[in-house]
Amino acid sequence: MLTIIYYVKSENGISPIREDLEKIRQASVKVKIKAVMAHVAENNGQTSYAVAKNIRGFHFSEVRIKCSHNLYRVLYFVWNGNIMVLLHIFVKQEGEETPAKELREAEKRYFDFMDHKNLYK
Repeated sequence: MLTIIYYVKSENGISPIREDLEKIRQASVKVKIKAVMAHVAENNGQTSYAVAKNIRGFHFSEVRIKCSHNLYRVLYFVWNGNIMVLLHIFVKQEGEETPAKELREAEKRYFDFMDHKNLYK
């Protein structure tokens, strides 16, 4: 089982993914996202009922969570074999390609995390 932590910006200590989760208005959607991510953590980064896959060319994976007509994507990676770091969350319509700007944002956060991983010990 993995421990879940949220990415925090090194320069100001703010967690943008935690803020984005809190901005979701529908409580049922928040609960579903958190439950799916807890399930993924319990299964060491994998899931049987949501799509979880590594994103080719990047150091992180994604979980796709369908809620009504929206598809929430949570980008994460496993660190030290026992910690799941949530990097980024965004919503998009089904069938759309993952926007490059969302991947760039997650990649930026990944490298910031790795440069400042001592803050998470």
